[in-house]
Amino acid sequence: MINSLIFKSLPYLFILLFIFFEFTPDYLLDDNLIKPYMFFTVLYCWVNNDYRKFSPFSLLFLCTLYDLLNGDIVGITCLFFLFSQYSRRKQFNELIILDLKETWVKYILMLTTYICTILLLKLFLYNDEIIFKNVTISFIASIAFYPLFFSIVNKLSHKFRSYNE
Repeated sequence: MINSLIFKSLPYLFILLFIFFEFTPDYLLDDNLIKPYMFFTVLYCWVNNDYRKFSPFSLLFLCTLYDLLNGDIVGITCLFFLFSQYSRRKQFNELIILDLKETWVKYILMLTTYICTILLLKLFLYNDEIIFKNVTISFIASIAFYPLFFSIVNKLSHKFRSYNE
């Protein structure tokens, strides 16, 4: 029973760990650090790998925590992941094997839309100064790290799938 609880909570702990890794440098070092969107990448991999693993409420909780720590408008990240989860549920065949190239292109499109939305909201609502060089490097680093996170999440998901069912 305890093993089942631990294995069911593994994705949540994994994502909380990446939230910690993403925001720890903000509190220890300079505010204008270049950091990839690790939370976005890992959660996107989990949602696309097994959309049933996360309920909409758990996505709301994780994304709200992320938005609060990031200082963004609360709920924008959640909308993107709820849309991703909903579109994944509407696919007709669940037996299709996830292809890295296809999900990578979808990830790039979703991340681009997400970053543009967040930057436009910051620009119009907060009048914040945006450092495009840092955003561009973070965007490219996130795209480069996606295959690594995709393979890790895919292996973990298949390894512990029997405990979740």
